[in-house]
Amino acid sequence: MAAQQEPTGPAPSRISLGAALLIGATGLLVLGVQPLLYGSYVHEGRISEASLGLLAAIEIAAIALGSAGGIALLARAPARAVALTGIAITIAANLLPALVPLLLARAISGAGGGLLVGVAAGAIARAKGLNAAAAAFLFLQAASQYAILQWFASAAAPGSAADVQHALAVIAALTALALPLVPARLAPVAHADAAASKGAIPLSGWIGLGASALLVGAVVGIWAYMGLWLESRGIAPERIAPMLTASMVGQMAGALVAIAVGERGHAGAKAVVTGLGLIAIVALLFLRGADGTLGWSLVVGYGFVWMVLTPALTGFLLEADPSRRSLPFAASAQLLGAAILPTAAGMMIEAQGIDTVLIACSAAVILGLALIGAALGLRPRLYAAT
Repeated sequence: MAAQQEPTGPAPSRISLGAALLIGATGLLVLGVQPLLYGSYVHEGRISEASLGLLAAIEIAAIALGSAGGIALLARAPARAVALTGIAITIAANLLPALVPLLLARAISGAGGGLLVGVAAGAIARAKGLNAAAAAFLFLQAASQYAILQWFASAAAPGSAADVQHALAVIAALTALALPLVPARLAPVAHADAAASKGAIPLSGWIGLGASALLVGAVVGIWAYMGLWLESRGIAPERIAPMLTASMVGQMAGALVAIAVGERGHAGAKAVVTGLGLIAIVALLFLRGADGTLGWSLVVGYGFVWMVLTPALTGFLLEADPSRRSLPFAASAQLLGAAILPTAAGMMIEAQGIDTVLIACSAAVILGLALIGAALGLRPRLYAAT
């Protein structure tokens, strides 16, 4: 495997890393309430159902681009200033009046959230335990999204879009309390060898980013349409929500397992094995259906394997590009994949049916796994080790 070089400069302490990850998770909190928030937009007449896919794609793409922008800013500005800017933009965007065009407002909110994700990405890139840090970030995302969704679900009356946006603004404001714990600087890091750290991202790094985008985009695409697919297979609507909630618990359990496993083993091999596991789960759902205990187990297992796979992609990227030049952009690539692939897959539903979406996303997983092999095969010879 490639020799995994430590980053230059001091690694963040556990407390400062946790603060940065918490701030980054706040930037992605909207993903947990998108079904509720977007449903309210439809009920209030602010957008049509047919345009929801475009709205989701724009917001997630804005998060991805904001993350890349945040990483660029970290090289020039203190991390706390970048985080504070992201918090301020997130608060302002979620308090904008309804007269502001919805696509613009959600794009601004996404850009602010992306700056917060960039801070988390910078901290992960500097962490000693790369895989464990990435898994901890995923756990915080899943736990916070689950918590806010359950909080709204327990309310006596469904919240309006403004209620959800105000909650996002208040949580972002509270996150500012963690700013003093964030490292003063989180400039992007590179290989300790100064000569090796110069230049552009190597080809293996670009292919690794492409693999990450494909895999995460495909996994999110399957998840986004899982509810519709279960309904098409005869699962009663009142049973679907508990199944998906149980799968979110599986996601948290998977993230905890990924934290425990940490840097053990080859990250690329773990990504391939878990990717094949996801394909096997989807195949079993097609062959055996989602009824009974087996169906529940498969849906929960999907969430579990998903959260073991994603942090392994971060470690794999370091194996493919030991210079670490591509590493800070892992989150941006994954978010772009999550924005583009589910939207593209959704276009197939009307013409080909819901089954085609899951099949196409599974094919994307296979392509992503092939790119993992290509990236590892093309990694710079300077770092290749036997």
